[in-house]
Amino acid sequence: MENPVIIYLSPFDLLRPRTNQVSDVRFCEGFAQNKCEVHLVVPFAFREDNISQESVPKNYGLTTPFSIHYLPTNFKGDVSGLRKLMLTAWYGQSAVRQILESIPSSRKVIILSRNGVLLLPYLTLKKSGSKRWNKIKIIHWLHDLKLKTKDKFIYKNCDALLATNNSILTDLMSACNLKNKKYTYTLNPITQAQADDPLTKTEARKKTGLDQMKEPLIVYTGKLGLNYNKELLHILDAAKALPSFKFLFTGGKSDAVLYWKKTCQEKKISNVLFTGYIPDYTQIKNYQFAADILVSYYTRQGHDPRYNLPNKICEYMLTGNAVVSPDYPATRDLLNQANTFFALPENSQSLIETIQYIIGHPEEAAIKGRKAKEDVKELTFQKTGERLIQFFNSL
Repeated sequence: MENPVIIYLSPFDLLRPRTNQVSDVRFCEGFAQNKCEVHLVVPFAFREDNISQESVPKNYGLTTPFSIHYLPTNFKGDVSGLRKLMLTAWYGQSAVRQILESIPSSRKVIILSRNGVLLLPYLTLKKSGSKRWNKIKIIHWLHDLKLKTKDKFIYKNCDALLATNNSILTDLMSACNLKNKKYTYTLNPITQAQADDPLTKTEARKKTGLDQMKEPLIVYTGKLGLNYNKELLHILDAAKALPSFKFLFTGGKSDAVLYWKKTCQEKKISNVLFTGYIPDYTQIKNYQFAADILVSYYTRQGHDPRYNLPNKICEYMLTGNAVVSPDYPATRDLLNQANTFFALPENSQSLIETIQYIIGHPEEAAIKGRKAKEDVKELTFQKTGERLIQFFNSL
């Protein structure tokens, strides 16, 4: 059977690489690596620090090309809020129409998005009953579970549903009575390039300029912003309590980095390093491999821990370094007592004690790190894409 054409509608601007953008690009590349014709449709905003469209493949670490269609939205900032999403959906229809005109009507087409609003125009067209749209499958990729009226409409009317973890799917099927709906999970895998190109800690520290560091290195590679900062405050509490350790945060625009440096000064914390924004996402792994301990300590602020699966979890696991995380439902497809050190959620003292325990028990840390690496090394977007294509062909 011929593989379907994949049209992926993203709400995110690729010209400022961040976690969600990286996830969408990797998802598309996984399908392209399985010989699918892939079209990624994205808005973009005008910013002084944008990367160029030409540098997208390098900065995202792409090894397999696919088509990227940039929508002329003329936004001046982040593409967020209902108004901007509706405008993105409006502009996107023209791009999708042009893509469909280039595809033989006999081909199966999958229209995918993590954002339900972007799928609404196509769900409406699907209801028209035309033969062309009967062959087009509309699929929502859930990274969270929302139960507003529009969300339930989207879940009900999509041809199938994907979710990053089984916690979403379990509660979704129960809450929305979707017993006959086809669905499967995806997780947030690593790329084949990441799996094929591991680093030693020595190599990683040389690449990051940390090769002279003698202290234990605790690394966080997540969002460093001015909002949703409880996670960062817990980690800074640990830094203050453990002055003989070094803590390193990647990312953050200049105003955010300045804010957190000032916060450290006010709290009299002197053992924290900030890299600032790293536009080339392929360089983030150097800091992850350089670490002694990798921390993912997200809180209920800005996330529902039942459903939010951080993208960095699989990246952390691949390094073979010790991983610290709270034990939340969304991560249980990946994390367990054999491969992770769990700290109590939203509890700075528990985080501190867990970090101390890891440093004091290097053999146990090494065993759990090896198990984490073993558990994730085959979990690539390429292999996930192969499984999902089989799922699509069953629709």
